[in-house]
Amino acid sequence: MQEHHTPNTAPTATPTAKEGVYCLSCGYNLVGVTIGERCPECGSVIMQFATRNQTSGKAVASMILGIISIVTCMGYGIIGMPCAILAIVFAKKARLAIQNGTAPVTSQGMATAGRVCGWIGVVLNGLMLLVLLFYILVFIGIIGAAATGAAGNTPMLLP
Repeated sequence: MQEHHTPNTAPTATPTAKEGVYCLSCGYNLVGVTIGERCPECGSVIMQFATRNQTSGKAVASMILGIISIVTCMGYGIIGMPCAILAIVFAKKARLAIQNGTAPVTSQGMATAGRVCGWIGVVLNGLMLLVLLFYILVFIGIIGAAATGAAGNTPMLLP
């Protein structure tokens, strides 16, 4: 019977990717590639490994702020408008990070959802701000009409 010997090899200092690990820039499956090498698909340097469920924090923040801006639009834009603007800003930063390769490609969907929700929030909150402005102008008009009407109905005293 033959004995099978395995060579004594020291573990490598840099880990190699296993199944289900993807390039942050292009999403290529990096099985067998070590950190510090280049991605075979896009050529970007692999500085860390991404899994399919990784997302950018900016993309998550964008989506959450976009949803909050839609939900709070009935507050006449006081809370919703800043949230909508921040959602659009975070979505742009997330998209730029994805293009630069510093954020995973898998967060593109969340960044897009945040941008869309942010723009919907801008429109809805803008409409609610216009409604608030309309109410203020009507209120000022009623007070002004009441003031001039009350002044016109005073009886005149004859000498």
